[in-house]
Amino acid sequence: MNSGKPKAAMTDTNTGNVIHGKEKKPTVFNLLEQRLLSFLHINKENRDDRNAYYMVVEIFWATFLGAATAFNAAYALRLGSSDEEVNFLTSIPALIAILVSIPAGRILQKAAHKKRLVMSSIALHRMGYLLIALVPWLKFLNLPQSTLVVVMLIVFTIPAQFFNIGFISIQAEIISEERRGAVFSMRNQVFSAVRAVAVFLLGLWLDAVVFPLNYQLMYLVTFLICLLSTWYLVKLEVPERKSAPAPAVDIPTRKQQKPLGQRIQETLGDLRQNPQFLRFTINTFVMDIGLWAIIPLFTIYFVNDLGATDAWLGTSNAAMSVANIIGFSIGKLIMQRFGRKKTLQYLSLLRPVYPLVVGLTGDLTAILVISTITGVIMPGMDLSHYSLLLTITPPDKREEYTALYSTILNVSVFVSPLIGTAIAAVLGAATTILIFAGVRLIGALMWTIFPIKDFDRAAVMQAD
Repeated sequence: MNSGKPKAAMTDTNTGNVIHGKEKKPTVFNLLEQRLLSFLHINKENRDDRNAYYMVVEIFWATFLGAATAFNAAYALRLGSSDEEVNFLTSIPALIAILVSIPAGRILQKAAHKKRLVMSSIALHRMGYLLIALVPWLKFLNLPQSTLVVVMLIVFTIPAQFFNIGFISIQAEIISEERRGAVFSMRNQVFSAVRAVAVFLLGLWLDAVVFPLNYQLMYLVTFLICLLSTWYLVKLEVPERKSAPAPAVDIPTRKQQKPLGQRIQETLGDLRQNPQFLRFTINTFVMDIGLWAIIPLFTIYFVNDLGATDAWLGTSNAAMSVANIIGFSIGKLIMQRFGRKKTLQYLSLLRPVYPLVVGLTGDLTAILVISTITGVIMPGMDLSHYSLLLTITPPDKREEYTALYSTILNVSVFVSPLIGTAIAAVLGAATTILIFAGVRLIGALMWTIFPIKDFDRAAVMQAD
């Protein structure tokens, strides 16, 4: 029997349509979400605002698994991996990226359902950590556990390449240029805040619980938390393509495949048509040689030579993450004041400071202090660099240009660690780190010697 009391009307936040029915009591989650939306000044009825909100919330949940990956190299070392195998964690995925990036870019450019492919790729990549957690229980396979972990970590970078290329394009499509600074800065601050707490607690956990159960539970729990990230990624509303992709990005059949020489000539032709993109890519390539050559050496040096524990590794990562929270706020202000080009030029000159301190002191406390200081400074460089990358890639061929950029950069990521390892085998890790600190300085000077001329303060992204 109807009591005569009118039913409450509710609004569907996705469609804006009024839904008639019983009024639902808000859950704790709904109340927290409403407070967050109010704090961020986000109107969830607006699609652009919803996408910005999903981008920020997604990274919150994704960071837990990201924090666990900070211990990948230590996990492999404690299972018995050699220094060479740990270096493979950097160099081999780069080789895979060289082989996969351009085909992935063409597939994504042509795909009718790009979002579905991108989201499936990240889900598959993250599922790999479930298998990695099971490795200590796979002794019946009679395979070296450390090698098995390294192989799995490498194999599951393949779907990650599809995601990385596709997600750059998706971000450019759903976040307007004038608000990218605000959204990307907020994402990075959320990432840094969560990571600071997560890596610190995970480091304590790994030291307190018996190996390998400590690592297995870490990967399992953070994977389950990361499922919420995948859910929010799926909720992103990506505009449909307005027209069919250009024939130039068609995926050729085996009979239609062009000779390698012709494809190289066409690629070089594309680069010549966009000199700013070419200069940006070359500058980044040189700058990153000094970075990637010694990244694998840091963990090896800290653990094997300086005796760093998992707790110290977690504390170091946590301190850098806290510093990044401050750094991205400062970096956004520096960009607004000086422009993206000058921000990149000036801050990149400070990149050699961290490896200089590591190589000269060999003191874990000093390294912890300087990593925190550089953690405040470097986000501004990263923010300006990424902003310029999105701007110089043409919208109609963004996936292809992103894939080309990724391929060229991954040549450095593949070759540099091999060079760094070879030098370290002769001169030692500390000396090698100092050598490539000098290489980092040369790379940083590239942005002044060969500046991106078309981008000045007039092109600065303003915060929302």
